[in-house]
Amino acid sequence: MAIRARARSTSGTIGRGQAARSAPRSSRADRPKAGDTKPIAAVERALQVLSAFRSRSRLTLSELSQETGLFKSTLLRILSTLERHGYVTRLSDGQYRVGGVLFELGSSYIASFDLGEIVKPALATLSRVTGESSSFYVRSGTQRLCMFRTESPQAVRHVINVGQVVDLDGAATSQLLRRYDGDTSRPARSVDYATLCISTSGIGDSQTASVAAPIFNSAGFVGVINVSGPVGRFTEQSATRYLPAIAKISKEVTTALGGLVS
Repeated sequence: MAIRARARSTSGTIGRGQAARSAPRSSRADRPKAGDTKPIAAVERALQVLSAFRSRSRLTLSELSQETGLFKSTLLRILSTLERHGYVTRLSDGQYRVGGVLFELGSSYIASFDLGEIVKPALATLSRVTGESSSFYVRSGTQRLCMFRTESPQAVRHVINVGQVVDLDGAATSQLLRRYDGDTSRPARSVDYATLCISTSGIGDSQTASVAAPIFNSAGFVGVINVSGPVGRFTEQSATRYLPAIAKISKEVTTALGGLVS
């Protein structure tokens, strides 16, 4: 079930900030050239077919056609190729299901998955763009736990430590942790992510303002990314100006975690 976008008030701020730790430099040969990132239509169609199985475990050719919008003749060619490589299986009743290779890939994903590899670079980017501290929180009972954090480079800043647990209050992050707690639904790929964000100022801590965005994975709600700073810098105008960047980066994290539905 896709989550409907809900518009929220915006007040908060944002400025400029901390660069992420530099990744190893790639050689020129490894860097994409102009045109290298252009989508390949045939691959996109095959992925579209596989994505149809995210909502239903077994599908007929007609149902696949309805789900993907592809002609049956096109689907038969794609399915034949996917079946030959073990990505789908055709059952005796004519239905299709995903093949064992996808289980193998999924197991590899689980074994190698590190949430920090996705969230930490996103937080570094947010701090670089906004100049304020950025964090990732999860709910812990009636409290919230800071799992990852990138501090603002500015002398005056909102400070909290990784691993620190604080009570849920009325601030943006706590509101989202309460709202989506236990929610297994996910937003649609077409959602305007800015409408899922909340901004508050002087709530919980009278000296702090923040903008927060919910993060989802394939199982539903995971946690919240926020950007926070002193109310003197975190103005409503600044929050409005930087909200698109916060929404964009949060949506990219959710996408990387498989949290969007078609």
